[in-house]
This record gives sequence, structure tokens and C-alpha cells, in this order.
Amino acid sequence: MSWYAIKTRPGTQRPATPRIGAPEERKGEFIIERNLRDADIEIYMPSFRKDIKHHRTKELIERRFAMIVGYSFVYLPTADFYRLSRVDGVTSILGVAGYPTRISNFDVESIRDAEAMAGAALERERDARQKRSRKQLQDEFPKDVTIRIAPEHRLVGGMLATVLDVTGRNTVKAVVEMLGGLVHVDLPLDLIDKVA
Repeated sequence: MSWYAIKTRPGTQRPATPRIGAPEERKGEFIIERNLRDADIEIYMPSFRKDIKHHRTKELIERRFAMIVGYSFVYLPTADFYRLSRVDGVTSILGVAGYPTRISNFDVESIRDAEAMAGAALERERDARQKRSRKQLQDEFPKDVTIRIAPEHRLVGGMLATVLDVTGRNTVKAVVEMLGGLVHVDLPLDLIDKVA
């Protein structure tokens, strides 16, 4: 009853052709996910979503990409590796000295956490794309409110900051307490994680 890592055949980590009458949770799945689910094998393929600008129409299209290219995780309640190896798209089961290596639930959950962080970054990016007036920003980020800076910021990521003012350039002026002193920073909206 463990997770195992599998190597997938090239080309199977792309979207599968939609099936008519497929359940809602199976729409948008990749080929390897469809093949394994059709064989009644639970699969977890870490992925992230990204907005891509269409080259001609300039519209934003949401696309899904594999986070670990060429690999996925399967949950096998029984060690039925023969049935797993017969699924189209499974190249091999990762292991050491001929024995499949179990992946702990903790490792899979930490990958799920990274996937959730990527989703939160996409939501921040979409939120920052919205044009707002200075008045709307002042209503959203009033003076002296505490905010959390996104972990992607290279200097003060993950720290708490106090709002001083907003600008017309869709940025927030804030102050962060560091090393016993106060540091003034201008934060773009996509680096503000959440209001604390």
C-alpha cells in the first residue's frame, strides 16, 4: 500500500483527446493519466497551470504542464507490478537493484504542497493583471494594514509588512522590520501573498 514512481513514455504527458460524456473530474487529463485510470490504477502526476498568450489573437489561454517531466506517481494497494507494466505509456518502475522503491506519503504530500504554491502564484499573477485605480487600491490595502509578502520576493519573501501607501503604478509601498531596523519596499501586486 504505497506510492511508486514510474517513468512515462515521451508524448504521454500531453492532453488527451476529450471523451464525450466523460465525468467532469476527468476532463483535461493527460494521456498517461487516462491510461492508468482506465486500468483502475490511482495516479498522481504533479502539474501546474500557466496562462499563455495566443500568438495571433493575444488572448490568454490556460494551459497545464507536468511539474516533473517524464515521471508520475502511482498508488498500488497490492504489489501488482505486472499489471502496471502492461499499461500503455508506462516505460518502467523506478527502483534500486531490481526492486521498486516506495515513495513515502510525506514526499507525495510535499509535492502536492509545491503544486498548491504554484496555483497560488498563478492566482496572484491573474489578480495583479487587473487594472485598478489608486482609490480601489487604497480601499483594498488601507494604511497600517499588515500584509504577507510572497515567498518569490528575493529579499523579503515570506515576511510580514505594514502598508504605508499605494501608488498609481499598481504597487504598494510598505515597511518591513529587518535586523532591528525598518526597510521600505515597493511591492508589485503579484508579490503580495495575502492580507494577514
